[in-house]
Amino acid sequence: MFHLENDSEYTDLLGHDSQQLPWITSPLLYSKGLSDAAGCQVYMKLDNHQPSGSFKSRGVGNLCLKAVQSRLSSSSPRLPSSKPLKFYSSSGGNAGLAAVAAARSLGCTCTVVVPETTTQLMMDKIRAAGGEVLQHGESWGEADEYLHALMKMEADTEEGVYCPPFDHEDIWEGNSTLITEILSQLPPGPPPAALIASIGGGGLYIGLQLGLDTHSLSSTPILAVEPTGAASLAYSLSHGSNTPFPKITSIATSLGARRVADRAYELASQRGNVRSVVLTDAQAAMGCVRFADEERILVEAACGVSLAAVYGGYVKKLLPEVREGDRVVVVVCGGSNVSLELLEAYKKTYSNDPSAQCVLKRQLININVFDIPRSNSHIIPITAPSTPPAV
Repeated sequence: MFHLENDSEYTDLLGHDSQQLPWITSPLLYSKGLSDAAGCQVYMKLDNHQPSGSFKSRGVGNLCLKAVQSRLSSSSPRLPSSKPLKFYSSSGGNAGLAAVAAARSLGCTCTVVVPETTTQLMMDKIRAAGGEVLQHGESWGEADEYLHALMKMEADTEEGVYCPPFDHEDIWEGNSTLITEILSQLPPGPPPAALIASIGGGGLYIGLQLGLDTHSLSSTPILAVEPTGAASLAYSLSHGSNTPFPKITSIATSLGARRVADRAYELASQRGNVRSVVLTDAQAAMGCVRFADEERILVEAACGVSLAAVYGGYVKKLLPEVREGDRVVVVVCGGSNVSLELLEAYKKTYSNDPSAQCVLKRQLININVFDIPRSNSHIIPITAPSTPPAV
């Protein structure tokens, strides 16, 4: 039997006082609807309840917290800096929102530079959270370059801290707290038989794997789910190296990292516990719609793609060893780029898409293997083929 006595142990792991954390212990709830669709006992780790609306509050929050603690505990003989601490982010999505929420909770300010493609919805949410929003450039790269130039210009008056969206050890450490929470919240019994999570740049996946390692559960299967138009991990695994994805075209823009973190590729390609799954935008969208209908919770498409993997019957298809009584946890990573109007638009656009019928009606469609990115739905096993597929 594996069971933690309380849910505060993860704070000891990071050495933080739980009263000071920029994130919360999110709920873990059993879902009858997801369980019926998966054929096992499915629990939802509801990180959509985080202060920023997504799991990003953990990793980005941990990075911000460590920056504040480092300044307060500095052993430097120099006098402490009189300049105020300020955080900077170039993410117009959930990472930027998490940086603003974390900075505010720590008594600091945050500037977010976003590209011109960022939606007004997200810019309004970042401002409403207390952040300064600047628009610059046509791409994230141009926005990020401008952000670093801005940090240099303000260096005389601000002590700046850069907040990357996913590729940083402090971010992975923060995300690893998910595992300790899950183990403390599950009813007494064995640990999860599998985890299900969406993959963007890989920060969430790395955190989950590191958390499993900490608790001697390294072999726990992880379904790493991506949409066809942003399948950067699957693409790299199929090519046998961390290869940039040709072009991000998915509606799940929060997963739009063309290249995953090197550490994410290293772990996924060397561990035998990862099952890489690629679904369509239609499936991701209707995963959001069905989740809203059944659980009364709104999540964006980046999260909906993982829910679609459950609703579509892929758990049993990919993990035949999982039995009816086994517990599986899906990380409801959340996301703020969603509204009732957007879900209605998803219904009109995708409800009749052939690939989405398995999500809506529980009819598993055929799966093509190693056909990136043309197929409607496919699985990329952990072991890449000797000859990479044509793209």
